[in-house]
Amino acid sequence: MARSQRALPWPRRFSPAASPGTNCSLWWRFWPSLDSAPMPEFCQEPSPPLPDIDLWLLSTETVEAADLAVLKTCLGPQEQAQLQRLGTARAQRQLTLSRGCLRHLLSRYIEMAPGALSFSYGWRGKPALDPASYGKGTVPQFNLSHSGERLLVAVSGAAGVRAIGVDLEVLRPVTHLPGLCRRYLTPREAAQVLAQPPSQVDQQFLRYWTGKEACLKALGLGIADSMQSLELALTDLELTPEVTPAGVTVQGDLDHPGQLYQWRPEPGYVGAIAVQLAPQLTPNFRLYQTTPAGLIGDRWERR
Repeated sequence: MARSQRALPWPRRFSPAASPGTNCSLWWRFWPSLDSAPMPEFCQEPSPPLPDIDLWLLSTETVEAADLAVLKTCLGPQEQAQLQRLGTARAQRQLTLSRGCLRHLLSRYIEMAPGALSFSYGWRGKPALDPASYGKGTVPQFNLSHSGERLLVAVSGAAGVRAIGVDLEVLRPVTHLPGLCRRYLTPREAAQVLAQPPSQVDQQFLRYWTGKEACLKALGLGIADSMQSLELALTDLELTPEVTPAGVTVQGDLDHPGQLYQWRPEPGYVGAIAVQLAPQLTPNFRLYQTTPAGLIGDRWERR
């Protein structure tokens, strides 16, 4: 579905919330019976705005050579060097798609050319926009994951969003399942997975896997940093397209990753996002779907 630039989700992304008027406090001084009268509705403390987090699902099954070339031209020197080190055309294509699409998507939010974006990297390789090169207030938080022929990118410019981690997995048979459960899941989680009927056991394991990986990515860590330090409380319901909360308990010295959510981005996929927010905030998720060509040409669909 074609949309104009004005209709896209990124205008007014970083506009601060309006402040209450100063006349309210003056008027309150003349309100009778302060002990018994209710506060007028328009003078009540406003609820904090829900921070928007956009979840973009990109289908990469069919990409024209011209679009791939456009994405490749915006890669930075470090990404170009990494591209040359990759040994297969498939790996080079995947890197070009993931990093090129990320740059084009972020450029819409911060009004910079895709090739002008500069990134810094955490000690486990998590990318972040370099604040020194951005310099416009709140630096947008983002994270990405790819699996199969889909790319998932989460972006938020809300001031209350401190970190984001996402993971995406295509549903598939999981080999060596008992051993993976012992290595990456807690005993309770492993027992819960292995108790599932054969039709559900792979999906249940991948739900734990995506949830834990999203949590670790929100912390700037990787799967080597002990997935067993996290224990998840998943709903027994079948995954749906609706983003649904899940519980997280931290064991040991690991920091808490924040709020965890899961959903089915589309049939055959499992998605998870962990969000670190300012106190008393709940995210407002907005789901979008497009392709690399659609992203380049500003064509997208809201789901």
